[in-house]
Amino acid sequence: MAVTKHAFSSDQKYSLYKLTNAKGTELQVATFGARLVRFIVKDKTGAPRDVVAGFESYEKWIESLSIDDPYFGATVGRVAGRIYPCDDVTVADQKLSLPEIQPNKVCLHGGKIGFDKKLFSAEVLSESSPASVKFTYVSPDGEEGFPGEVELSVTYSLSDDNAMTLSYGGKLLNGTETILNPTNHTYWNLTGFEEPTVHNHMCSLTADRYMATRPDHIMVPTGECALVKGTNLDFVTAPRRFGDDIETFDKDTLRGYDHIFVASDKPTENVREVARLWSPKSGLQMTVLTDQPCVVVYTGNWISDKLVGKDGVRYGNYAAVAFETQRFTNAVNLPQFRDQVLLHPGDNLTHTTTYKFDLLA
Repeated sequence: MAVTKHAFSSDQKYSLYKLTNAKGTELQVATFGARLVRFIVKDKTGAPRDVVAGFESYEKWIESLSIDDPYFGATVGRVAGRIYPCDDVTVADQKLSLPEIQPNKVCLHGGKIGFDKKLFSAEVLSESSPASVKFTYVSPDGEEGFPGEVELSVTYSLSDDNAMTLSYGGKLLNGTETILNPTNHTYWNLTGFEEPTVHNHMCSLTADRYMATRPDHIMVPTGECALVKGTNLDFVTAPRRFGDDIETFDKDTLRGYDHIFVASDKPTENVREVARLWSPKSGLQMTVLTDQPCVVVYTGNWISDKLVGKDGVRYGNYAAVAFETQRFTNAVNLPQFRDQVLLHPGDNLTHTTTYKFDLLA
């Protein structure tokens, strides 16, 4: 095992940490947004493949934002997903007005300048198995309209059995109440983008429900959890190939999968499998285990084809898929889920997700 530190920006303000294990698997995380920049793992032939989307430097990332912002690899917060209506949210007995990021009063992924664009501090916790680095950001009171001073940490760990674990901790440092619901927004293509889309990727889920959305606002959940059985959201009865169903979604609204799948009613005591992704092409399989109740499966339906990332890879619609583990979307405005995202003095929000890599048998 090894952990090394490198410059991620020309002025060396932002750093990159590389974690490697005995099998030659390597993950790279930047202090810019505590982002996963690379995940390099050997395929069925023993060849290394970088299976995540992103850019090789801070400058390239900033340049890409003028084209599109898919949140590649980022730690997202304070609150992942959509909050609606963003101008009528009550926390700490205050009516908040959060930034409108999408039309019709929707705040997305923490606001205009969320955790994904912040400078995190970094601390190497271990250079033995599992190697681990802790990234921490303190969000001041009022940032992006959210009350209270909040500390969020996320520790990236890599074990010798090719498991990457993300362990989050959240605290309210100053204030009476706030909301917090972080996630990671890495996009995965298990062919290392040899195949330009994830159409041929196979996926299974353990979640037998999904959050239904408003008829007048298709991306905003109502709070109702509907059964997936009998729909093209059913990854439980049998695995599905993404390409078989992506074309069935309305091209002006969804374009593909962007759904909140429900695996439990609340966070669980231990992590358990919620998703599995595999590529017949590379022979790689990724199992997602988490203690969170929900996983958003997003097949990159709106990624600009003008984005050129690491190693000259041109991205585009469906180039990769994200598995965003989290608490319920828009929970602050849904009474049955609201308590899951509230944070008070003395509380410690925890969230653990593991991405485990194997070769198909």
